[in-house]
Amino acid sequence: MGRPVRRVLGDRYELVELLATGGMGRVWHARDLRLGRAVALKVLRSEYTDDPVSLARFRAEAQVSARLDHPNIAALHDYGEAPGPDGEVCAFLVMELVAGESLAARLAREPRPPLELVLDVVDQTATALAAAHAAGVVHRDVKPGNVLLGADGVIRITDFGIAWSATSVPLTGTGQVVGTAAYLSPEQAEGRKASPASDVYALGMVAYECLAGRRAFDGDNPVQIALRQIRDVPAPLPDDVPENVRRLVDRALVKDPAERFSDGAAVRAAVADVRAGRPLDPLPRPPTQRLPATGGPARRRRRLLPVATLLVGAGIGVGALQLVGGPAAVVPPAAAAESEVSPGTPAGVEVLAAAFVGRPADDVAAELVGLGLQVARVTGTTTDAAPGLVTAVGPTGRLAPGTLVTLTVAAAPPPATEAPPAADGTVGTVAAVPPAPAPATSAAPPVPATVPGTGGNNGNGNAGGKGNGNAGGNGNGNGNGNGNAGGNGNAGRGNGNGNGNGNGNG
Repeated sequence: MGRPVRRVLGDRYELVELLATGGMGRVWHARDLRLGRAVALKVLRSEYTDDPVSLARFRAEAQVSARLDHPNIAALHDYGEAPGPDGEVCAFLVMELVAGESLAARLAREPRPPLELVLDVVDQTATALAAAHAAGVVHRDVKPGNVLLGADGVIRITDFGIAWSATSVPLTGTGQVVGTAAYLSPEQAEGRKASPASDVYALGMVAYECLAGRRAFDGDNPVQIALRQIRDVPAPLPDDVPENVRRLVDRALVKDPAERFSDGAAVRAAVADVRAGRPLDPLPRPPTQRLPATGGPARRRRRLLPVATLLVGAGIGVGALQLVGGPAAVVPPAAAAESEVSPGTPAGVEVLAAAFVGRPADDVAAELVGLGLQVARVTGTTTDAAPGLVTAVGPTGRLAPGTLVTLTVAAAPPPATEAPPAADGTVGTVAAVPPAPAPATSAAPPVPATVPGTGGNNGNGNAGGKGNGNAGGNGNGNGNGNGNAGGNGNAGRGNGNGNGNGNGNG
């Protein structure tokens, strides 16, 4: 039997053992042959190295991590791109290999660790966040899997794969949501800009989980959990949690970021007060755990749209860690009609885009019609979704019976000499697809000459192939002069029926 083949990246890093794997990549225990030390190698999957946005985000993680030199942040040693062991191109981060375990692994073994360890976790994680915030970096994905408990007693945070920097070029579009639903701040769930206070909320969620022995919010899918972050207040902590510690967690979990601890440094100062026995100011709890609905249907719709494109598990950690990557769970179709409704809410159907994106358009249309809604289709060219799959749904939220819902359906891009659309929508392991603009609620939607399509994972595309019109209902004919101008901008010709009953010729 022959000797096993050595796998070496960049003529320097020998892969020793696979530690974890996820939707975006793998983490290896590796050996630095040049310096003779053990390291953690985070390798981007080869299929993502061909995607400009994924590769740019991976490089950005390296740049952000390199700027953060702090004992409580897992150190970055190197970044490289080199041919892999199987001939593919590999992009990789070389980071400190932490001896120990992740907080996620500890909680799986001991759901309620000792109070002093919980305060250590909050204190040292807040210290790390304070350093990041001072450098203009917001982590955006603080969670137990990204908190490493070192055997030396030092707690480190890792995985800045979706971090936001004030000096970086945005790699997510407006209204896109990145993070992990169980620790996502309300403002992130609503698609608003993350701030240092968003990391504070996530750390508060981590502290709550440690003290309660369970997560603050659970649900059947990430969208439900994200909605609870916006609407609900966690149940009170167990009676054996000291009052001052309760106040610390309460202040971190205020829905309004302006009322929370402002950043990691403020949390660290509060932990020092708790340990010194100095009382924190109490925070009045709302009388119920259900936040009142604000605004009308339009307001609710705006709040729901970003949540429907939630990106979950967008990164993978490094070293001794728990990996929770992979694509976001898809909401079961039944979720479209089973969302909680406050008393007095008008009857209707709750439509979440996550229930339908990625499914065959014919199936989605049939289900929506079965729920009492009207359906129209537009096409969006993309290379990242199979033709015929839904890439966006709009409007979403609670819709009255008979509301016209527009499906954006993936189509293969036509051959063209012009440059392809810029890619700006792929983050982590899932593409956030902005919902298609809702057309006028008439019997059949007006078909514009061009449609700002949503091209699958890349987020931008040109809708419509040559001569493909859209009819409200179930037709696909093209009216004279009203067809979608796709590709070279020529409208289709035919005798389509605007109400969806005719068939035209492209």
